[in-house]
Amino acid sequence: MPRSKAPEPHRRGPLPLPDHVGEALLVVDATPVNLTHLQKALFPSGLRKRDLLDYNHDVADFLLPYLRDRPYTMLRYPDGIDAPPFFQKDAGRVPAFVRTVALPSANPRGTVRYVLCDDAPTLLYLVNAGCIDHHVWMSRAATPLAPDFVLLDLDPGPAAPFAAVVRVAQAVRHVLEACELAACLKTSGATGLHVFIPIAPGHTFEQSQQFAALILRLAAARVPELATEVWPLEQRPPDRVYLDFRQNAHGKTVPPPYSPRPRPGAPVSCPLRWSELRPSLDPARFTFAALLRRLDRFGDLFAPARPDAPREPLASMLARVQRVAERQR
Repeated sequence: MPRSKAPEPHRRGPLPLPDHVGEALLVVDATPVNLTHLQKALFPSGLRKRDLLDYNHDVADFLLPYLRDRPYTMLRYPDGIDAPPFFQKDAGRVPAFVRTVALPSANPRGTVRYVLCDDAPTLLYLVNAGCIDHHVWMSRAATPLAPDFVLLDLDPGPAAPFAAVVRVAQAVRHVLEACELAACLKTSGATGLHVFIPIAPGHTFEQSQQFAALILRLAAARVPELATEVWPLEQRPPDRVYLDFRQNAHGKTVPPPYSPRPRPGAPVSCPLRWSELRPSLDPARFTFAALLRRLDRFGDLFAPARPDAPREPLASMLARVQRVAERQR
């Protein structure tokens, strides 16, 4: 029997709570979730924890497909983005509704028990615990050594304008089109751009990293004056865009589409249409309000990378990339 198609996501709207309350026990999808310190400012603009919870609740059905079943590393900002955050990999004590998974680790206990952000109650629990942005693995809990997408991370140096990132991304687009590869584009929510290439199950991180490196090197050959793959930060040219294929590795995390980021203005990691790659593109303009307007207008631009979308084996994609590489020599 063919698998039924997942329902289209929809916006849920803000929390069904009066704006002035400081704490609440809110029932979300039949699960009570304790929310605290709702009026605490988390951003210099005065944006509160309540505003962050409102946004995550509103976009939960768009965000959760890219979080579900993936080990989640908590980066907690209990006192806002101007105070030091702390990483928390092990789930610690969590409510009964939060699903976790124990995975092997080099720590003395031999395992880490990760949160799995599978549903809206867990999402709100994590935001209430100080997780402004979301950090998940590129693989699933059941197959931690097998990624299900390849990440192309375009990371500008401190002296590289965003227009340079756009030009490198345009070169990447040219390679992807020449190789007939389906890919999704988004802002990182910080200073760069991310490209996701969905892949079928059954591949290793070594294979995904090598595949990412090949595509990025083909793109760099089109804009050699803008790109670098120099890894040591102290040796990296500050005016170049770093082509980071090494993020494709076991245990590395990436913010999913629709994740807020802990930066002034509260930008969001926003899916883009490839036609939006213009020199005037400004990732800082993708705020909560802007992202909600885009969802109403475009829906989920990242849908081709959703888990239920068709995926191609890496071998057949690699064959096309190698043919393009041969022609480019």
